[in-house]
Parts: sequence; structure tokens; C-alpha cells
Amino acid sequence: MLLLMVAASLPASAQEVPFVWPLRLAPALSSTFGESRSRAFHAGIDLKTWGETGHPVQALADGYIWRVRTSPWGYGRALYQKLADGRIVVYAHLEDFAAPVAERVAQAQQQLGRYSVDLYFEAGEIPVLGGAVIAWSGESGAGPPHLHLELRDADNVAINPLLNGFAIADTVAPTLQRVAITPHGRNAQVEGGHDPYVLNLRWQPGRGEFAGERAVQVLGPVSISALMYDRADAAPNKLAPYRAALHIDGDPVFAAHYKRVGYGDMHQMFLDRPLAAFKGGVGRFYNLCRLPGNRLEFYEGPDDGILNLAKGLHEAVVAVADVNGNESRARFGLMVDAPPAIAGARIVAKADGTFIEARLTDADDPLVEVELASSRDGKTWRRVDRRQSRPGPLKWRIHRGVPYWRIRARAAAGVAAFAICRLPDDGAGVPNFSLERRPHPDFVELVMRYAQVPSAAPLVRADTANISPRQTGLREFRVAVPLDPSDPAAGTVLLRTPKAAVQKVVLDRQLVQPGAAAELTYASGAVELGFATASAYAPFFPQVAAFEPSVPASLVATGSAFALGPDVSFDHKVELRFRYDRGTMPPEKLGIYREVAAEKWTLVGNEWDAVGRQVVARVRRFGRYGLLADLEAPEIGSLQPAEGAVVGPRPEIRGAVRDQGAGIGREEDIEFELDGRPLIAEYDPEAGRVYGHGAENLSPGAHRLVLRVRDMSGNQAEIHSEFTVR
Repeated sequence: MLLLMVAASLPASAQEVPFVWPLRLAPALSSTFGESRSRAFHAGIDLKTWGETGHPVQALADGYIWRVRTSPWGYGRALYQKLADGRIVVYAHLEDFAAPVAERVAQAQQQLGRYSVDLYFEAGEIPVLGGAVIAWSGESGAGPPHLHLELRDADNVAINPLLNGFAIADTVAPTLQRVAITPHGRNAQVEGGHDPYVLNLRWQPGRGEFAGERAVQVLGPVSISALMYDRADAAPNKLAPYRAALHIDGDPVFAAHYKRVGYGDMHQMFLDRPLAAFKGGVGRFYNLCRLPGNRLEFYEGPDDGILNLAKGLHEAVVAVADVNGNESRARFGLMVDAPPAIAGARIVAKADGTFIEARLTDADDPLVEVELASSRDGKTWRRVDRRQSRPGPLKWRIHRGVPYWRIRARAAAGVAAFAICRLPDDGAGVPNFSLERRPHPDFVELVMRYAQVPSAAPLVRADTANISPRQTGLREFRVAVPLDPSDPAAGTVLLRTPKAAVQKVVLDRQLVQPGAAAELTYASGAVELGFATASAYAPFFPQVAAFEPSVPASLVATGSAFALGPDVSFDHKVELRFRYDRGTMPPEKLGIYREVAAEKWTLVGNEWDAVGRQVVARVRRFGRYGLLADLEAPEIGSLQPAEGAVVGPRPEIRGAVRDQGAGIGREEDIEFELDGRPLIAEYDPEAGRVYGHGAENLSPGAHRLVLRVRDMSGNQAEIHSEFTVR
């Protein structure tokens, strides 16, 4: 029997009677508690089986088998053991159960006529001793071969096993890769913009810590997130650290300790890990703040960790540690300073010459360095003038021999803004631009990308106010349009560019509030959103924009898809309804799909309301959704025993199954029949295989095997074989 040794350096909470290591392998982990999964936190730890299945699984301690489940999805075959102190241990993704559990499961499957069962046992029914073999490791359910192990307290709350009598050798400190600084609200900025800014970190050997490349300019409320990982001694897998803390100017601000999480709050991972995929970052960042609505018990600190710092330079330190106390730090600067702004830049021809004009503003600097430069290609610039200027009008006489002119303003703290104009060309066409909407909870950022550099910055008027866009590239401008619930009928934005017609953009100002249910309609009734009272974590204005979806050949787009923003998640799922037109497509073939990658869509719901002519899904987060149709049947083949085969009395019965449309999501949609009688069908979604199980040996002679499969849209395929038992 292998005992797990507990290091003396572990926290006191982890120095309990050690458990039996559940595998007869050298202890090694592939995942730790609290890691990110697609929809929730990882509720346990994963033990490596080095790509193999069939290793004996030993009970951690004395107790009894309390529950056993089988399913094609999730945990696959899972065993639940209750310990003497009331805690629960879960062993998941098993290949098989030991007796007598295996017999109980097989009996229940035959009685119910299905593979999935969920059985409970009394305290004295199946007792086990620590170290006894209770199952064998496998890869059932989701994921490659490994043993998933959970430890739950007596209230069925998942707790970190590495803090509760279960330890592993780890002398490796965590690695900090990047930090992200995120602005909160229209009046907050990072590096002059409203997007999260990712700062790369570099290891400084002389200081023994990571450091940011430079100080980051911030203004208004911002939060810090960290991209990080840990490793242990026995395997190279990237693991989640146990603790992360933020200090500002030497003072503790916020900390997260991944100790425990209730199953009803697992979906709040989206509040602990930012939803957005930060540019320049791979993986999920960990928030060092508590967002509104967050009930998780991970956190410590004087407040919610949202920073609103005074003007000047501040030092931020992120400290990360594992349960063995190995710690790493990252140090970087935050420069609080309002960036200068250049508004109304334009090139104008007058009787006395050609001029470039603009207006300079800066909220907290009386003098700003201003530079004028020219370029023939918009890439290489030559400085023409540089001066210290007070906020106000700017004007230079320029010559017409160079087409591009740039004004750049830089504050004393180093933050800058620029404006680029191109000499007017009477022969040039209308300066066309594309428009992108980027919704945020209380504003929408409009991004205008021009085919050619205009001679003047665009003019933006939102309702009754003029808003100056900022230039973010040679041909790109951005403007943040506030959303005010005081006038729900408002929301019209007018975009004006020289020579071009005025373009009108209408933003939606229907407000969703926490604690209030709402039924909202968009796109002339094509889209409806139903919010429960517990859906929203914080107030926000949903925005719905149509786009033309690009779908794979296995699916058919029925019309426009819709981008739902901002990128928020929900405590209670939101009901999403798409209207369909009668006669264009059979409604039973329709479904609401979410775009998860380029030309990759996954079904999220296909309830249909014939009276209202709507397809319904319930979603946990906003994103890009479309009403698509699946008209193709699943692909099935490789039926065994094959046609004409001669086999023994207990042959392996299996087939290959694949569906690239709606997918196969119900066990009852997979049917194995042998000589007209149903078999237990065990489906392996990841391998694309289905196995048939019968209770008895087959009699000698001819037999007929049928495999029938339906997808979630009701498309059906069938294959059969006739074979002989000798």
C-alpha cells in the first residue's frame, strides 16, 4: 500500500492523516483544483495515468460506497465514497468498477434498458477499507486517460484536496506570464483605450522576480488579472496556482485562495476569469478583483480590488504561490494620467495657404509636447516642428508636396495621442469606411476603419452632444458613445466624414437590471431575450447586431446571425428566442447555434414554439448565435461483427458514429438491436464509437445486428449486418 507523504512545509490545514494514494503509480498530477474549464471550475485534481487505462484504483481511506453513476458524458463512470467523517470522495472517468458495484450497475442497466444509471447505497451496504481496489482507471466521459479525484466536505461542497490531507512533492515556483489591466466604465482608460491591455513579463535573475516591460497608463477604475501557471516535480503539466495576491505601493489590496467552491456557484468561474480572450494572451487570466454578483468564497482584501488610484506613478506587485509555499512575484508600474486628446484635426485650403488644424485638450497637464510630422507613405515620418503647447487650438501652414501629416501630443508622463490627415484629393472618391460595434455595459465603442486616410477626422454626434473620436491607426478611429437609461427612445448616432453622406447608427437603450425580470425584443422581432430576476450580475444595455454567418457544409444558415453583447455572463440562464419563417425550412431541423471558432458552430438549444414560430435556447453568456438547420443524417459505419463474419458466442459489438451538425446528445437516440431485441448501447462521444452489451452469450447460428442513430435534429441513419455464431 502506497501512503502519501505530507511535506513539513505544508500549511497546517493540510497536515492531517495522509490518504492512501489511489493509484499504484508514482504520484503525479495533470490538473489541480480551481483550474478553468469551458463552463465551470475544475472541482478536483487529476492524477496522471501516463496515457494508459486499467490501473487499479484504491480507496483513499475507510468508508462506504455511497453512489455510483454511469454516463457517456462528463465524469463517465464515477464512484462516490463516503468517509467516516462525512466527507465524500469522487473517483471519475473509470474504466470499470470492482465487485460488487460492477454487478449492481450491470443489473440496473439491464432492468432500465439503458447505459446511464445513478444508484445510491446505504451506509452498511458496500463498506470499503482504505487501500482496497474499488475500480480501474479509464477515459470514460470527457478527456484522455486519467483519474479525476474530488474531495467534498459533509455539505457536498468541493474542497481543495491539496489542503486536506492530500499532498504531492512540489519544489517548483509558479510562473507569471502576463498581466492584464482592464478599464471599467466609459470614463476609464488603459493606454488611452477601453480594451484590456496585456503587459508582458520578463524574468529578472538579479532581482529574483518577474517585471513588466514598462509602466502602463491608466485612468479611472481599473482591475488587474494575471496569466500564470504552476508545475510540480513529477510531471511537466501546467497546473493552477493556489494563491494570488495584489499589492499596490506596498499595501495589500486583494487576494484569492482557491480553497473551496459550491457546485451551485461553479458557473461563476466566468466572474473569476475574464470572458474576453485578450489579444497577445493565451489561456485564461485570473482576476484579482471581485466583480459585482460574485459569491465565491475565495477572496480576501479590504474591498473589491477595483483600483481607482491618484495621479502619478504607482507600483503594483502580483504574488503567486502553490500549496507548498513556493512563490513568485511580478512587479510593474501603473501611471495614472489623463491622456491628451486631439479633436477636429483637418487639412484646409485657404486663400493664404494650406493649413492643418486641430484642438488640443488635456485634463490634468497645463503644458503638452506637440509635434508635427510629414510622410510620403504614412509609415516613415519626418519631424517638421516640436513645441510645448497649452491646451487649445493648434495650427500650422503646410506645403502640398507631402500627402500625409501627423500631429502628436505627448504629456509629461509619456502618454500620447495622435491625429493623421491626408491632403484633399479632388479626384479621390468618397472615403468609405466599415463600422464595428463593440458593446460595453454602459457604452458602445464604434470603430471606423477607412479605405483611405481622410482629409479630416470624422465628426460624431450622439443624440444632442458632439463627441470627438480618437485616432487609433492610420485609417482607424474610435468613439465611445454613452448609453443613458433616462431616455430609452434616444440612441441615434450620426457619423460625418468629408465628402461622404451622413451615416446613422441606432444603439439600443433597453436596460437590464439585477433583481428585475425583462422581456426584450430586437431586430424587428427576429430576436427576443428573456431575463429572469436573477440573470444579471450588474446593470447593462444589451446590443444585438446582425451579421452574415459562415457555416460548414454540414449546416445551413437560415438568414442573418446575431452578435449579442456586451461579453457578459449570467447567474440564471437567459432565454434566447429566434423567429423562423414558415416554409423555408422544417422547424424540427432548426436549432440555435453558438459560433465557437471560424466556421465552427455548436448547438445550444432547439426547442421550437410552433405557435410563436420561434426556436428557443437558454444561454449562460452572450456571444455570436445563429439559427441554423441540420439536414444531414449522422455517419455510421465499421459495424462489428461485420457482414458475413463468423464469431464466437461473446463477440465485441460496436460501430463508429460521427455527426458534424447538431450532434448526438441523447442516449435514446442510439439504438442497438440484435435479432430484434434491444441491447444496452454505450456511447463514447470523443472516440466516436458505440458499444453494444447483452446479458447472455449468443446461440450458434445466424444473427442480425442493427445500429440506428439520430442526431439532435432528428436526422436518422441505420446500418445492419448479418453474421454467424459458430
